[in-house]
Amino acid sequence: MDRVSLLRFLGLGGAAAGRDQEPASLAEIAGQLEALPPDESRFIAAFSYLLARIAGADLQTESVETAAIAQRLEEFAGIDPERAHLLAETAVRAAETHSASDDHLVARAFRDMSERSERIRLLRCLYAVAAADETISTVEDNEIFDIANAIGIDRRDVVALRSGFKQHLGTLKALPRER
Repeated sequence: MDRVSLLRFLGLGGAAAGRDQEPASLAEIAGQLEALPPDESRFIAAFSYLLARIAGADLQTESVETAAIAQRLEEFAGIDPERAHLLAETAVRAAETHSASDDHLVARAFRDMSERSERIRLLRCLYAVAAADETISTVEDNEIFDIANAIGIDRRDVVALRSGFKQHLGTLKALPRER
């Protein structure tokens, strides 16, 4: 049995591994975007899920982070503010519910449906969401590097983007007793 046939048999590859095996989180989020073409709603769903993944990386999603996700959706996807907020909340719930199983699947799906410039823009948005509460925790920073790796962005490119947010990096901030 060749590799492709084996992957198909296992349900992991080939034409049979299409949207019927898509991460549940993408379907939940894309359901909020019924008015859009399926490919566009899927793209925005993956984008919003990855933003929510960063917001919840430290096991707590602050309201300011949810607002930052909504703002990025408005800017990136041109979604009206009310729908962007609803979509952000849906993405946060989906990331909380499906994180163990969907994190890497959604990142790979985003990689497969995006251009390099869109991936770079996503990383900028990930840092903006992580910085929304004024501190990018080490956990959030590591999660961004993990997403970057999954979507095919080199570490040096991430470090260059990250430098624009250095004032928010928790690892570079003085401890309260050191101020």
